[in-house]
Order: sequence, then structure tokens, then C-alpha cells
Amino acid sequence: MKKFIPQLSILTTIFSLSIFAQDLNIAANGEMYISPTAFVQASSNVSIASSGNLIMDSVSNDFSDFYVAGTSTGNAEYRHFTGSSATRDLVSPPVSGQAFSAFATANTGKIATGTITSGNLMYGPLDNANATYIEYAAGDATTLTAGNGYRAGSVGGQTLAYSGAITTADAPVTISYGAGQFRESNLVGNPFTTHINAGAIVNALGNSSAIDNTYAAIYGYDGSATTNASTWTVINSVSSPDLITPGQGFIIISSTAGGTFTFPQSARAVSTTARDNFLQGRQANTPSSFKLTLTKGADVFDTALYFLDANGTRGLDVTYDAGSLGSAIGTHLVEDSQGDNMAIQVLSTEDLTATDYTIPLDVTVSAGQQATISIDNLNVPLGTKFYLEDRELNTQTLLTSESYTFTPSSSITGIGRFYLGTTPNTLSNPSTALNAVEILSLTSSKQLVVRGQLLNDSIMKLYDTRGRVIETFQLEASQTEHLFDVSSMSSGVYIVNLNNKSQTKTTKLVIN
Repeated sequence: MKKFIPQLSILTTIFSLSIFAQDLNIAANGEMYISPTAFVQASSNVSIASSGNLIMDSVSNDFSDFYVAGTSTGNAEYRHFTGSSATRDLVSPPVSGQAFSAFATANTGKIATGTITSGNLMYGPLDNANATYIEYAAGDATTLTAGNGYRAGSVGGQTLAYSGAITTADAPVTISYGAGQFRESNLVGNPFTTHINAGAIVNALGNSSAIDNTYAAIYGYDGSATTNASTWTVINSVSSPDLITPGQGFIIISSTAGGTFTFPQSARAVSTTARDNFLQGRQANTPSSFKLTLTKGADVFDTALYFLDANGTRGLDVTYDAGSLGSAIGTHLVEDSQGDNMAIQVLSTEDLTATDYTIPLDVTVSAGQQATISIDNLNVPLGTKFYLEDRELNTQTLLTSESYTFTPSSSITGIGRFYLGTTPNTLSNPSTALNAVEILSLTSSKQLVVRGQLLNDSIMKLYDTRGRVIETFQLEASQTEHLFDVSSMSSGVYIVNLNNKSQTKTTKLVIN
């Protein structure tokens, strides 16, 4: 049931249904409580007296909404359900401005003991400069800010109470490119006291210079790290415009420049149905798609392929393709690959039957470890076929009908051994095979990299845009990766031609 009230002054009120109001005032010593199943929408301004209480509540699978179209003054309280220390949780304060020491005091006995810093609590941000999480001491005076993300763990699953100001305007957060293993990762979260539309956030990511275009997606921790090695739920433009709960934290990926990413207030939305407090990607429709799954003992990894009439190409489709955060199986872009392992790759529907391409698979398996590659969640037209080629053993498996189990004699990582194609004949076609050879430039080490299997010893020439040969390189068919120092070359655009007696490939290359 929904009610509309032109103006509301509150002394003591409990809302368990939906309320619409214009101005809303919480009087001195007054209290307004919004249950997890309800939302309140103020179409104008909100004022909370210093001795008044506005409380928004949640449970593990339902979160209240408080939507303010105008401005809000005074402090409110949001009680946010937080996962236990066994699984951890990624969170973001739904309100802003509270010192952590005050937050810790208000939630005494509810926040779990930390596992990184002795004596501290399991609550703190991701430090991407040192590749670790920070755990705050109970007396730390750091201010908790809406939009910033924190790793948290409660004692057995608890509701933690935050006190602070309600954000009603666009919310900027600083994005940085750090060092080490997690240098690109930034832990942020929903800065509002409402749900937010994931599609609107993905669009904002795709339009932000602070975000790496290959990773213009939302990466949500799914809480299953103890049973499934695929710990990240990826939401991008392939997913429907789902809603993200208040207080939910997630990872976004910085460009090398970093900068500021802004959560648009227009992304705010209220939810009329119960939603869990971690991200769940839901499909708005059923495009042709499947998952490639790599099973190694108890660990399961996967990567997704989608085939769309629009927005699907063999190159990078920003906000549709999405890079992987460290899975042991992924794909590389069919064209113009920069060497990134993709969690999601989107191709055109024509590529369901096209025979002029192969998809390089990025696979990591230790020597002597048995592993299985299979197709799951198969949703393609009847008769569609995809073959897995193992180029080391010279085998081809109809993966849409059966799985492939192997035990490598030496450790494998990256591309070069496994490729996916639509017919067995194209996999042995020389020109198609060369399509799977990647040529890219590494900015960090000033190296030119050629990855993939060559059928013969090859010559690669580097031309400037005027057609002059700048450098010539020799490549051996016995190597699947070649590295060349280009530190002496000027930054700019070059043309690369790779050829041997049975293959040829020409592509553009940017050296920074």
C-alpha cells in the first residue's frame, strides 16, 4: 500500500509501507522508523532536528529506501545488515560523516576481530598501493564517507548502525592506480540511502576517463570464496538494469591516470521487492550465450561469451566486454587484443556460425594437475557447434557436446595452447590460426609482445605512419611468446606486419 502526504512533521512514526511526502520534518525528540520492507519518498526537502531520529533498517535480504528529491539537513541512522567474518562483506556507508571510533562504539561487540592487524577490527578500505586491506583500530578517528568502500565482517551476521548525513546530490569518489597485484582495483559503493540502478552506474563507468575501458563494469564479491574460486559477479551492459542495495560495496577498475568517478544522483531508485545484499546479475532477455568452465579439483572458474545483434564485435565493446579479476580461465579479444583476460566477451550473432576466426583461451593449470574444460549454461540456436583445440596435443573436441579433461606435463598459463572455433576445419586454417596471435605493446616495461602459436619461423616489420620500416624482428615458431625492447622508440602509432611462408597479419599498434 502507498500513501501520499503533502507535508509531514513527525514526532513518533513507524513505516512498514510506502509513503510519499513533500517536505518532511523530524521534530525535536521525534522519531521516524522505516522498516526493511518499506520506502519513503520526499519530493522536496528533509529536515532532521538535532535531537530527532530518522532510522532506516534492513535485514539480510531486504533494505529500506529513503529517497529525497530536494535537500536533507541533519543526521540520520541506517542499520545495514553485514555478512559474517566467515565470508566477509564489501560495504559502503549509506550515510556520511561519522568517525570510525564513534561507529565502533555504537556497534560494540558486533564487528568481528580482524585477521590482518592484531587487535584491530575487521573493517577498513582496500589499500591498492600496498595490495592489502586495512583494518581499523577501534579508536581510529578516520571519517567514514558514503561512496567509499570497506571490507567488513560482523560477528555471525549483524546489523551495523551508521549515523551521518544523507547524500542527495552527485557523489564523487577518488579513483587511484596503485602498485602491485591489486593496483587497478578500487573499493567503492552505493553512496545513497536508496538502491541504485546498475545500468546507470555502468554507463557512467563507460563515460569516465578515470576508468579502464576494458573493465567498465561493476565487480561484486559474491561471498562464495570458500566454495567457489569464481568470487566476482560481473555486472555490465549485458546484464539487465538491476538494482544495487543501499550500503553495498563493490570493485571498479581505474585507468592508469586515475581521477574522480562520480555516482550520479539520477541513478537512485527504490525497490518494491526484497533483494539480497550482494550483487546478482540478471538477464533482461536471453541472448545466445554460454559459459566456459574450468574445473580443478574443488575449484571452479568460468568465463562468459555472449552473441548480440547489436553492440557485439570482435574488438573491445566498452561496457559490454569486461576484463577478469584473476580467473584461471578467460578469453582474449578476437581482434585488437591488449593481452587482457576477459570475464565477459561479446561477439555478434553472426559469429555463432562464422568460420573465419578463433577465440584464444587464457588458461592457468599447474603441472600434473588434472583439469576439465566444459560448456555450461548453453543457450544457443539448435545445431550451433564450438570446438576446443588443444594445439599441444593436436586434438579437437566438440565442446558443445562433451567436456575435455587434460593433465599438463608442465605448468601452463595464458594463451597459446587452447582455442575455440565454430568448425574443426577453421582451426587448422593458417590464416585463421594467425588471427589468434596477439601483438601488443606493454606501457610499463616498454616492450613489444607477440603471443600465440606461429606455424613457421616469421619476420615482423614495424612501420611508421609514412610507411618507413623502423625495425625488423625475427620470430621462432618454437616459441609461443616473444618480447622485444622498444624503449628507444618514440611514442606514437605504428603499423606491424607479421608474415611467414603460410601466414600474414597486419595491425595497428600504439607505443606509449
